Amino acid sequence: MTKEITLRETITSNFPGLTKKQKEIAHFVLDNEYFVACASAEEIAEKTNTSAATVVRFCQAMGLDGYTHLQQAIKKKLPGYLTTVQRIEKKLARPIAENDVAARVFSTDMDNIERTASLLRSERFEAAVAEICRATGILVVGEGLAGPAALLFAHSLKVMGFPAQVATSGGVPLALELASLKPTDLLICISFWRYLRENVEAMYRAKEIGAKTIAITDNELSPLAGLADYPFLTATDGVAHSLSIAASISLINSFIAALSFEVPDQTIHSLRKVDASYKESKLLLEE
Repeated sequence: MTKEITLRETITSNFPGLTKKQKEIAHFVLDNEYFVACASAEEIAEKTNTSAATVVRFCQAMGLDGYTHLQQAIKKKLPGYLTTVQRIEKKLARPIAENDVAARVFSTDMDNIERTASLLRSERFEAAVAEICRATGILVVGEGLAGPAALLFAHSLKVMGFPAQVATSGGVPLALELASLKPTDLLICISFWRYLRENVEAMYRAKEIGAKTIAITDNELSPLAGLADYPFLTATDGVAHSLSIAASISLINSFIAALSFEVPDQTIHSLRKVDASYKESKLLLEE
């Protein structure tokens, strides 16, 4: 394998036939390529609650001779990100103390943001920004862990004057929003492992009626990545039991910043209206 993208395609195509433990490793490899490039098979096993032997069998299932060849396949694209790799190698050599939880969380989130930035394709990003500007209606969907990100995105769009709605729960509320979706509308779906059936069905519904779709998800194995017109991948590695949405928030902030430059007059006009409404309703503390 000469390109990292070939490795990703191989993992994606072989994913359905993997064992449960091997699927855990597949997710980890795609989410943490820089770490895998520097860590041992034993360290990968510890991170995925598997064994070094299972890591090796996963590599063999990908058509590789062993774990070393997996690292070689990843490292072929790493010269452009040498600073990141060097930092992670230093971290492995001098890990943060286990009791310094805050430092570990901040360090992990910074790595997530940098990895997400490296995955961002400017042409796709610019096309998605243009799609948001064209949409006659925007529905942002995100449940569970993705809920806060969906709320932030929808709220930011609304205060900028975009016709945005949000659905952070499934069932009847989501069904009602999807029922009014039009071909000229845009669906933005945010979902991370594990993926909710309703989010995938919402994407299918949008495609059926001809509406454009944007997905913010965690890797190519996400069903949303294959369905969306504009898929965006974010690193979600977490320190404790939960994933981290820090990089996803940074991506959303990037969209909001780009949109403010794309439609400055609309943004300023809408913000002034919102500010006036807040003051008239006496929602703000007296300055």
